[in-house]
Amino acid sequence: MKPYLEVFTVKDVVFLAIISAVTICSAAVMPIVAHIYIFGLAQLVTAFQYSFFPAIAIMKVRKVGTVLFIMLLSSLLELFMAPVMFFSSILTGFIIEILIFIFFKGYENEKAVFIAASIITPLTLPFNAIYYKLFSNEAWNLFFASGFKYVSLAVIAGVILVSMAGAFLGIKLSRELKKAGVIKK
Repeated sequence: MKPYLEVFTVKDVVFLAIISAVTICSAAVMPIVAHIYIFGLAQLVTAFQYSFFPAIAIMKVRKVGTVLFIMLLSSLLELFMAPVMFFSSILTGFIIEILIFIFFKGYENEKAVFIAASIITPLTLPFNAIYYKLFSNEAWNLFFASGFKYVSLAVIAGVILVSMAGAFLGIKLSRELKKAGVIKK
């Protein structure tokens, strides 16, 4: 039986740093939609990347703290774009690690990998909503004005579905890469 808390090796840190960089670079489309005032739209266009690449990372580095590490590295770049992204990413990472530790004791189970990877982006949505309500009432009103609240609900549903698809495909690709010997333990 493996211990619950394992130390990250240099190899793990390098792999997770590369995955974090690829994730953040592949999400470069987000600034294009960031100023369209539909709540969750920015998350919708990044949901696939933020579930697909972390799923691959978790499948390789199955240690408690993997998601938090990815979110910390990603959030450092997000801090310069928008503080709300920085804080919501870090809080999301902590919450996911706590949930996975409580319910699964780690990432050995692929179900834990799927759940962790698929809730990364959806879990940032409540933190963003709280931020806008507390610090940007103007943006809150734009996001949830008359008809936009219904569009936002559809977008949030889309975020959840796209995140689940990304996590599923990331796990599937990881399995194939392991079979081919490209990803080694």
